[in-house]
Amino acid sequence: MFKQVYLYNGTPYLAFKNEEGEYQYPEEAWTETPPPEGIYSPFYFNGNEWIGATREEWLGTLPKQELDNPNSNDFLNTQLLSNDLEHNSKIEDLHQDIANLTAELLKVQGGMSDVHDS
Repeated sequence: MFKQVYLYNGTPYLAFKNEEGEYQYPEEAWTETPPPEGIYSPFYFNGNEWIGATREEWLGTLPKQELDNPNSNDFLNTQLLSNDLEHNSKIEDLHQDIANLTAELLKVQGGMSDVHDS
């Protein structure tokens, strides 16, 4: 059988019963009182109650996100990908033009009446 307790830093700990039926608690200071909902890090148990930061205080401790400056390789890769997409589009257009011209040529030569059905 287990019993959940909390270290003073908020870490949950499962105490278990030994052969004599007594719970084995952690060596560190602990409490059976769980941290309250809505408490933000850093928080701790002072022996009587949980002390923690507000959401606003917690947000203030987060590192500021800096925008990544792309390096020359990133810029070059972007250009290459853009060129590749443009070239693929032009190739598709050329394939369609060839198919249309082939259909017209076959009509003029008296070949197949509808290339699209073949």
